Amino acid sequence: MPTFEEVSHIVWKECLDAKPGEKALVVCDPEGERLEIGRALLKSGSKICDCRLMKMKPTGMAGREPAPEVAKAMLGYDIIIAPTEFSITHTSASMKARKAGARVATMPGITRDMFLRAIPVNYMEMDKVNRKLQEILRRGSNVRVTSKAGTDISMEIMPGRKALNDNGLIRNPGNLDNLPGGEVAIAPKEGSSNGTIVFDLTSFFDKTKGIFRVDVRDGLAVRCESKGLWDIISNVENGTNLAELGIGTNPKARITGIILEDEKVKGTAHIAFGTNASLGGTVQTSVHLDSVFNKPTIEVDGKAVIKEGRFLF
Repeated sequence: MPTFEEVSHIVWKECLDAKPGEKALVVCDPEGERLEIGRALLKSGSKICDCRLMKMKPTGMAGREPAPEVAKAMLGYDIIIAPTEFSITHTSASMKARKAGARVATMPGITRDMFLRAIPVNYMEMDKVNRKLQEILRRGSNVRVTSKAGTDISMEIMPGRKALNDNGLIRNPGNLDNLPGGEVAIAPKEGSSNGTIVFDLTSFFDKTKGIFRVDVRDGLAVRCESKGLWDIISNVENGTNLAELGIGTNPKARITGIILEDEKVKGTAHIAFGTNASLGGTVQTSVHLDSVFNKPTIEVDGKAVIKEGRFLF
Protein backbone atom coordinates (compact mmCIF):
# COMPACT_ATOMS: atom_id res chain seq x y z
CA MET A 1 0.00 0.00 0.00
CA PRO A 2 1.34 3.50 -0.82
CA THR A 3 2.38 5.95 1.88
CA PHE A 4 0.61 9.11 3.03
CA GLU A 5 3.29 11.13 1.26
CA GLU A 6 2.81 9.27 -2.02
CA VAL A 7 -0.98 9.58 -1.98
CA SER A 8 -0.81 13.24 -0.96
CA HIS A 9 1.43 13.85 -3.96
CA ILE A 10 -1.17 12.15 -6.21
CA VAL A 11 -3.84 14.48 -4.81
CA TRP A 12 -1.82 17.64 -5.43
CA LYS A 13 -0.26 16.81 -8.79
CA GLU A 14 -2.51 14.31 -10.56
CA CYS A 15 -5.92 15.27 -9.17
CA LEU A 16 -5.50 19.03 -8.61
CA ASP A 17 -2.57 19.90 -10.92
CA ALA A 18 -1.25 22.29 -8.27
CA LYS A 19 1.35 24.79 -9.48
CA PRO A 20 3.96 27.03 -7.84
CA GLY A 21 2.51 30.43 -6.97
CA GLU A 22 -0.98 29.11 -6.27
CA LYS A 23 -2.63 29.45 -2.85
CA ALA A 24 -4.20 26.38 -1.26
CA LEU A 25 -6.37 25.88 1.83
CA VAL A 26 -6.76 22.57 3.66
CA VAL A 27 -9.95 22.61 5.79
CA CYS A 28 -10.11 19.71 8.23
CA ASP A 29 -11.49 18.46 11.53
CA PRO A 30 -9.76 19.66 14.70
CA GLU A 31 -8.76 16.12 15.70
CA GLY A 32 -8.69 12.50 14.57
CA GLU A 33 -8.08 10.87 11.20
CA ARG A 34 -9.15 13.88 9.12
CA LEU A 35 -6.64 16.07 10.97
CA GLU A 36 -3.92 13.49 10.28
CA ILE A 37 -4.84 13.47 6.60
CA GLY A 38 -5.02 17.28 6.58
CA ARG A 39 -1.51 17.55 8.01
CA ALA A 40 -0.17 15.08 5.44
CA LEU A 41 -1.77 17.15 2.66
CA LEU A 42 -0.36 20.36 4.16
CA LYS A 43 3.16 18.92 4.29
CA SER A 44 3.03 17.70 0.69
CA GLY A 45 1.22 20.77 -0.67
CA SER A 46 3.68 23.18 0.94
CA LYS A 47 6.40 21.72 -1.28
CA ILE A 48 4.46 22.86 -4.34
CA CYS A 49 2.45 25.98 -3.50
CA ASP A 50 1.51 28.40 -0.73
CA CYS A 51 -0.50 26.09 1.53
CA ARG A 52 -2.41 26.76 4.77
CA LEU A 53 -4.35 24.47 7.12
CA MET A 54 -7.55 25.61 8.84
CA LYS A 55 -9.26 23.49 11.49
CA MET A 56 -13.06 23.49 11.43
CA LYS A 57 -15.51 22.25 14.03
CA PRO A 58 -17.70 19.52 12.45
CA THR A 59 -20.97 20.98 11.17
CA GLY A 60 -23.04 18.03 12.38
CA MET A 61 -24.85 17.49 9.08
CA ALA A 62 -23.97 16.84 5.44
CA GLY A 63 -24.85 19.92 3.42
CA ARG A 64 -24.86 22.29 6.39
CA GLU A 65 -22.88 25.50 5.90
CA PRO A 66 -19.41 25.79 7.46
CA ALA A 67 -18.72 28.51 10.02
CA PRO A 68 -18.73 32.05 8.55
CA GLU A 69 -14.97 32.47 9.06
CA VAL A 70 -14.35 29.26 7.08
CA ALA A 71 -16.72 30.28 4.28
CA LYS A 72 -14.99 33.66 4.07
CA ALA A 73 -11.52 32.09 3.99
CA MET A 74 -12.54 29.77 1.16
CA LEU A 75 -12.99 32.76 -1.16
CA GLY A 76 -9.28 33.62 -1.06
CA TYR A 77 -7.71 30.45 -2.48
CA ASP A 78 -7.04 28.75 -5.82
CA ILE A 79 -7.37 25.26 -4.29
CA ILE A 80 -9.47 24.02 -1.36
CA ILE A 81 -9.21 20.49 0.05
CA ALA A 82 -11.66 19.50 2.76
CA PRO A 83 -11.10 16.23 4.68
CA THR A 84 -13.98 16.76 7.13
CA GLU A 85 -16.42 14.55 9.01
CA PHE A 86 -19.49 16.06 7.35
CA SER A 87 -19.78 17.07 3.71
CA ILE A 88 -19.50 20.71 2.64
CA THR A 89 -19.79 19.70 -1.04
CA HIS A 90 -23.35 20.90 -1.58
CA THR A 91 -23.11 24.18 0.34
CA SER A 92 -23.33 27.81 -0.69
CA ALA A 93 -19.80 28.29 0.66
CA SER A 94 -18.39 25.77 -1.81
CA MET A 95 -20.47 27.14 -4.67
CA LYS A 96 -19.24 30.69 -3.97
CA ALA A 97 -15.63 29.49 -3.81
CA ARG A 98 -16.09 27.78 -7.18
CA LYS A 99 -17.59 30.92 -8.69
CA ALA A 100 -14.55 32.81 -7.42
CA GLY A 101 -12.36 30.38 -9.38
CA ALA A 102 -11.32 27.85 -6.76
CA ARG A 103 -10.82 24.15 -7.42
CA VAL A 104 -12.52 22.29 -4.57
CA ALA A 105 -11.86 18.72 -3.44
CA THR A 106 -14.12 17.50 -0.63
CA MET A 107 -13.44 14.34 1.40
CA PRO A 108 -16.37 13.93 3.83
CA GLY A 109 -15.85 11.03 6.21
CA ILE A 110 -12.54 9.94 4.71
CA THR A 111 -10.43 7.49 6.69
CA ARG A 112 -6.74 6.56 6.59
CA ASP A 113 -7.51 3.28 4.81
CA MET A 114 -9.77 4.93 2.23
CA PHE A 115 -7.21 7.67 1.55
CA LEU A 116 -4.43 5.16 0.90
CA ARG A 117 -6.48 2.62 -1.07
CA ALA A 118 -9.17 4.37 -3.12
CA ILE A 119 -7.36 7.53 -4.28
CA PRO A 120 -4.49 5.83 -6.17
CA VAL A 121 -6.47 4.73 -9.26
CA ASN A 122 -6.03 4.95 -13.02
CA TYR A 123 -7.81 8.28 -13.46
CA MET A 124 -7.68 8.24 -17.25
CA GLU A 125 -9.44 4.87 -17.44
CA MET A 126 -12.06 5.91 -14.88
CA ASP A 127 -12.66 9.13 -16.81
CA LYS A 128 -13.30 7.15 -20.01
CA VAL A 129 -16.05 5.15 -18.30
CA ASN A 130 -17.53 8.29 -16.75
CA ARG A 131 -17.59 10.16 -20.04
CA LYS A 132 -19.42 7.31 -21.79
CA LEU A 133 -22.03 7.21 -19.04
CA GLN A 134 -22.26 11.01 -18.99
CA GLU A 135 -22.95 11.06 -22.75
CA ILE A 136 -25.63 8.35 -22.47
CA LEU A 137 -27.42 10.42 -19.83
CA ARG A 138 -26.99 13.61 -21.86
CA ARG A 139 -28.82 12.07 -24.81
CA GLY A 140 -31.56 10.54 -22.66
CA SER A 141 -34.95 11.79 -21.50
CA ASN A 142 -36.21 9.13 -19.11
CA VAL A 143 -34.40 6.92 -16.61
CA ARG A 144 -35.75 3.87 -14.82
CA VAL A 145 -33.81 2.29 -11.93
CA THR A 146 -34.68 -1.14 -10.55
CA SER A 147 -33.05 -3.71 -8.29
CA LYS A 148 -33.75 -7.21 -7.03
CA ALA A 149 -34.12 -5.73 -3.53
CA GLY A 150 -37.25 -3.88 -4.70
CA THR A 151 -36.18 -0.53 -6.14
CA ASP A 152 -38.35 0.65 -9.01
CA ILE A 153 -38.25 4.36 -9.69
CA SER A 154 -38.51 6.47 -12.84
CA MET A 155 -37.38 10.05 -13.43
CA GLU A 156 -36.95 12.56 -16.23
CA ILE A 157 -33.73 14.24 -17.38
CA MET A 158 -33.90 17.96 -18.10
CA PRO A 159 -32.64 18.94 -21.57
CA GLY A 160 -29.32 20.73 -21.17
CA ARG A 161 -28.79 19.62 -17.56
CA LYS A 162 -25.39 17.97 -17.72
CA ALA A 163 -24.47 14.95 -15.62
CA LEU A 164 -21.54 15.51 -13.25
CA ASN A 165 -18.38 13.61 -14.13
CA ASP A 166 -16.78 13.02 -10.72
CA ASN A 167 -13.57 11.56 -12.11
CA GLY A 168 -11.25 12.91 -9.40
CA LEU A 169 -9.57 15.28 -11.87
CA ILE A 170 -10.12 18.73 -10.38
CA ARG A 171 -7.82 20.72 -12.61
CA ASN A 172 -9.74 23.74 -13.85
CA PRO A 173 -11.05 26.85 -12.05
CA GLY A 174 -14.52 26.22 -10.70
CA ASN A 175 -14.19 22.42 -10.60
CA LEU A 176 -15.55 20.57 -7.56
CA ASP A 177 -15.33 16.83 -6.92
CA ASN A 178 -15.06 14.33 -4.12
CA LEU A 179 -11.86 12.46 -3.43
CA PRO A 180 -11.89 9.53 -3.71
CA GLY A 181 -13.58 10.20 -7.04
CA GLY A 182 -15.56 7.81 -9.14
CA GLU A 183 -19.19 8.56 -9.93
CA VAL A 184 -21.50 10.10 -12.47
CA ALA A 185 -24.39 12.06 -10.96
CA ILE A 186 -27.36 13.96 -12.31
CA ALA A 187 -30.17 16.05 -10.83
CA PRO A 188 -33.44 14.70 -12.26
CA LYS A 189 -36.10 17.17 -13.34
CA GLU A 190 -37.77 18.55 -10.24
CA GLY A 191 -41.15 16.90 -9.63
CA SER A 192 -40.57 14.10 -12.14
CA SER A 193 -39.43 11.19 -9.95
CA ASN A 194 -41.95 8.52 -9.01
CA GLY A 195 -41.59 5.09 -7.47
CA THR A 196 -39.78 3.28 -4.69
CA ILE A 197 -36.15 3.01 -3.66
CA VAL A 198 -34.90 0.20 -1.44
CA PHE A 199 -31.59 1.18 0.13
CA ASP A 200 -29.65 -1.92 1.14
CA LEU A 201 -26.10 -0.66 1.68
CA THR A 202 -25.46 2.65 3.44
CA SER A 203 -27.25 5.69 4.80
CA PHE A 204 -26.07 8.38 7.19
CA PHE A 205 -29.16 7.91 9.33
CA ASP A 206 -29.80 4.19 9.26
CA LYS A 207 -27.26 3.14 11.87
CA THR A 208 -28.39 -0.49 11.85
CA LYS A 209 -27.42 -0.68 8.16
CA GLY A 210 -30.64 -2.56 7.50
CA ILE A 211 -32.70 -2.45 4.34
CA PHE A 212 -35.22 0.38 4.22
CA ARG A 213 -37.66 1.73 1.68
CA VAL A 214 -38.45 5.26 0.53
CA ASP A 215 -41.53 6.05 -1.57
CA VAL A 216 -41.34 9.03 -3.92
CA ARG A 217 -44.22 10.89 -5.55
CA ASP A 218 -43.84 13.82 -7.94
CA GLY A 219 -40.21 14.33 -6.99
CA LEU A 220 -40.69 14.26 -3.21
CA ALA A 221 -40.16 11.56 -0.61
CA VAL A 222 -43.57 10.85 0.94
CA ARG A 223 -42.74 7.83 3.09
CA CYS A 224 -39.43 6.61 4.57
CA GLU A 225 -38.78 3.54 6.72
CA SER A 226 -35.56 5.03 8.14
CA LYS A 227 -36.75 7.19 11.04
CA GLY A 228 -33.42 9.00 11.27
CA LEU A 229 -33.42 10.01 7.61
CA TRP A 230 -37.11 10.93 7.62
CA ASP A 231 -36.83 13.05 10.75
CA ILE A 232 -34.20 15.19 9.02
CA ILE A 233 -35.53 15.57 5.48
CA SER A 234 -39.17 16.05 6.52
CA ASN A 235 -38.28 18.89 8.91
CA VAL A 236 -36.12 20.92 6.51
CA GLU A 237 -37.60 23.10 3.79
CA ASN A 238 -37.28 21.20 0.49
CA GLY A 239 -35.48 18.40 2.33
CA THR A 240 -37.66 15.71 0.71
CA ASN A 241 -36.70 16.82 -2.80
CA LEU A 242 -35.16 13.96 -4.78
CA ALA A 243 -31.94 15.74 -5.62
CA GLU A 244 -29.59 13.29 -7.26
CA LEU A 245 -29.14 9.98 -8.98
CA GLY A 246 -25.52 8.88 -8.74
CA ILE A 247 -23.72 5.87 -10.21
CA GLY A 248 -20.45 4.53 -8.76
CA THR A 249 -17.47 3.93 -11.08
CA ASN A 250 -14.36 3.58 -8.87
CA PRO A 251 -12.87 0.06 -9.27
CA LYS A 252 -10.81 0.34 -6.05
CA ALA A 253 -13.62 1.55 -3.82
CA ARG A 254 -15.28 -1.03 -1.58
CA ILE A 255 -18.20 -1.17 0.81
CA THR A 256 -17.07 0.19 4.17
CA GLY A 257 -20.25 1.70 5.59
CA ILE A 258 -19.03 5.22 4.79
CA ILE A 259 -21.06 7.10 2.18
CA LEU A 260 -18.05 8.85 0.58
CA GLU A 261 -16.62 5.52 -0.53
CA ASP A 262 -19.71 3.31 -0.80
CA GLU A 263 -21.33 5.64 -3.33
CA LYS A 264 -18.19 5.37 -5.51
CA VAL A 265 -18.15 1.55 -5.65
CA LYS A 266 -18.58 0.33 -9.21
CA GLY A 267 -21.82 -1.64 -9.29
CA THR A 268 -23.73 0.58 -6.87
CA ALA A 269 -26.05 3.56 -7.24
CA HIS A 270 -27.19 6.21 -4.79
CA ILE A 271 -30.00 8.72 -4.44
CA ALA A 272 -29.86 11.92 -2.40
CA PHE A 273 -32.57 14.14 -0.95
CA GLY A 274 -32.33 17.90 -0.43
CA THR A 275 -30.11 20.33 -2.33
CA ASN A 276 -29.58 19.86 -6.07
CA ALA A 277 -28.33 23.35 -7.00
CA SER A 278 -24.72 22.15 -7.05
CA LEU A 279 -25.76 19.68 -9.77
CA GLY A 280 -27.48 22.32 -11.88
CA GLY A 281 -30.90 22.06 -10.25
CA THR A 282 -33.10 24.71 -8.68
CA VAL A 283 -33.24 23.62 -5.02
CA GLN A 284 -30.80 24.95 -2.39
CA THR A 285 -31.43 23.90 1.20
CA SER A 286 -29.45 22.92 4.29
CA VAL A 287 -29.14 19.19 3.63
CA HIS A 288 -27.96 16.84 0.92
CA LEU A 289 -28.24 13.27 2.18
CA ASP A 290 -27.21 10.26 0.10
CA SER A 291 -28.13 6.62 0.61
CA VAL A 292 -26.67 3.73 -1.39
CA PHE A 293 -28.10 0.57 -2.92
CA ASN A 294 -26.44 -2.37 -4.62
CA LYS A 295 -26.49 -3.87 -8.10
CA PRO A 296 -28.96 -1.57 -9.84
CA THR A 297 -30.36 -2.06 -13.31
CA ILE A 298 -30.49 1.31 -15.04
CA GLU A 299 -32.40 1.90 -18.27
CA VAL A 300 -32.21 5.12 -20.28
CA ASP A 301 -35.13 5.59 -22.67
CA GLY A 302 -35.93 1.89 -22.36
CA LYS A 303 -32.43 0.59 -23.07
CA ALA A 304 -30.42 -1.08 -20.30
CA VAL A 305 -27.11 0.68 -19.61
CA ILE A 306 -26.28 -1.19 -16.40
CA LYS A 307 -27.66 -4.66 -15.60
CA GLU A 308 -27.56 -5.71 -11.93
CA GLY A 309 -24.47 -3.57 -11.39
CA ARG A 310 -22.68 -4.70 -14.56
CA PHE A 311 -21.88 -2.01 -17.11
CA LEU A 312 -23.10 -2.89 -20.63
CA PHE A 313 -20.96 -0.41 -22.58
